[in-house]
Amino acid sequence: MKTGRWAVSLWGILFFFAGSFVQAQAPDSLVTYLKTHAPTDTTYIRAMDQAVFTLIYKKADYPRADSLSRQMVDVATRLSYWSGLVAGYRNRASTNYMAANYEQALVYFQKTVDAVEQHNLPPVMLYKALGNLASGHEKLGHDEQVLQMALRAIAIQEKYHIKPRMPVPHRLIGGTLVKMGKKQQAIPYYQEAGVIFREMGDPRGIAIFENQLGDFYMDLGQPTAALPHFRKSLAMSRQLNFELLRADALDGMAQVMNTLNRPDEGLAYARQALAIAVRQQNQLGITTAYNTIGALYQTKQDFSQAETYLRKAIDVADNYNFRDELRKSSQHLANLLGQQNKYQQAYAFQLRKNNLTDSATLVRTNAEIERLLIQYETEKKEAHIRLLQKEKQLDQEETNQARWQRNALLMGAILMILLGMTIGAWLLNRARVQRLQEAIQLRQQIAHDLHDEVGSTLSSISLLSGHTDKLLSENRPETAQKMVQKIYIDARQILESIDEIIWTINPGNDSLQRIVLRLQEYAQPLMESKQIAFNFYVDSALDQLPVSMEVRRNLYLIGKEAINNLIKYSEATRATLRFERQNSQFKVVIEDNGRGFDADQLSSRTGQQSMQQRALAMGGKLTVRSVPGQGTTLELTSAAI
Repeated sequence: MKTGRWAVSLWGILFFFAGSFVQAQAPDSLVTYLKTHAPTDTTYIRAMDQAVFTLIYKKADYPRADSLSRQMVDVATRLSYWSGLVAGYRNRASTNYMAANYEQALVYFQKTVDAVEQHNLPPVMLYKALGNLASGHEKLGHDEQVLQMALRAIAIQEKYHIKPRMPVPHRLIGGTLVKMGKKQQAIPYYQEAGVIFREMGDPRGIAIFENQLGDFYMDLGQPTAALPHFRKSLAMSRQLNFELLRADALDGMAQVMNTLNRPDEGLAYARQALAIAVRQQNQLGITTAYNTIGALYQTKQDFSQAETYLRKAIDVADNYNFRDELRKSSQHLANLLGQQNKYQQAYAFQLRKNNLTDSATLVRTNAEIERLLIQYETEKKEAHIRLLQKEKQLDQEETNQARWQRNALLMGAILMILLGMTIGAWLLNRARVQRLQEAIQLRQQIAHDLHDEVGSTLSSISLLSGHTDKLLSENRPETAQKMVQKIYIDARQILESIDEIIWTINPGNDSLQRIVLRLQEYAQPLMESKQIAFNFYVDSALDQLPVSMEVRRNLYLIGKEAINNLIKYSEATRATLRFERQNSQFKVVIEDNGRGFDADQLSSRTGQQSMQQRALAMGGKLTVRSVPGQGTTLELTSAAI
């Protein structure tokens, strides 16, 4: 999910941080009790726990909360009160978490789990501790650990029938699956989290979950679907007088408007979020609001204002060590400066962002840095060539006219040689830069495809393998067999993905004819399996038409997606795939006589948005015509490249 969403992060851990022995006492009476009693019994630790809770979530006084939490750990250890020790570690973790010190928070989350297991405390405490640990890993981008801890928490809940259930593990799994590119697999986990929120009957939790659903649809690239959830969250936050969530929902609305290219509306929401953060002295909220406002001004092409707000975001994030926001703001500013051709400054901020990024994203970041560096070096060399030419011109003007006439022939020859060498060097360097850029682009694409198509599936296989071993040890062979079948399907998917990547980058496939053959090989057996009469037509004028790797890849993926949708949803008895040539363009038509659908209502299930984006990326236009009961026609038109 997105970084900088402070209310969501807060409530995501509040469900777990509510200790089993926190009492509802007034803050003043707590202070009086702690001052007048010696730390000699468990009642004192309970009072300390309530005081820490107040310092963290009502006063945001993190230094005092951390100091009191350290005392809790010492007193609980001396009294051998292990539940109190867990509470002390939990409070130290929550203090660092809320202060955005996520690495330190993770250390104490792990200590909480270790203490519960070491002292054999009740399963419900391990359930909560594992949820906390998963939240800590999420903030540091440790996707595999998030899945492991959250799945383990759910398994403990199911084994011991712990009530009430907590929604956070399901939400964390859903968010991690979205990051891994498994968006459809994430939907059931989000739905289950919603069920649990409503089971709890907590309006604050429901309001925050609506905000999280808005974030989820933004991750899916569906801003119009995200908008009603942010609006509902905003309305509920006002009813509940929940200012922190209100600021979060306003920021979500601003990001939706920015995505929909309505930056003026977005600025109105973002400024309201900033006002709330300033009023509450919420430095993390202020950083997020500055970042959002900077992005909105960038959309408005007001680069000066955009740079001002992004630099403010960086200053606050740097001052308070908000690593997530610092990484995000540095990347935004690097993009903004690169858009203005300020490559040297852009490189500096890109490098800073790179130093804050973990190894899982370094491949793409390093490629981006290399691209910026090449552009900067190219412009510097071109400027140097222009300077040399100007100096030569000045030298020529200062030369004595008579001497120039005597040596005209010689000087002309020398100048021609120098000019030829300069131009040759410039052209050679330019060609080298172009080849480097093409190589970087190819490497980045391969890394992206391998990460999205193979890496996440391998992680899934690893997790499923471990779970299979556990099921076998528990003598549950039927369930284990299902897991093995899923591993087999995932492995087949990896082989198909790698085959497609290799086919895409193979220069021997750089013709439209090869794409046509591959789509026919892909479609024919699927049509036969559904008993669909399939007609295939190719204009002979297209046989040897060359296409670039990027066009070939997008064209094949659009065709594959369209064929899959036809097989899954159309219920057709006849289908046709045609490749035609129209002047300097080629056209691909896929049509069927199936049940059709309302083309005005976009569906994430059929991947229409993804196909539209791929069509734009290859410089083409995708048109979908469909009427319920009258079949569907998909038409892709593109220039021959």
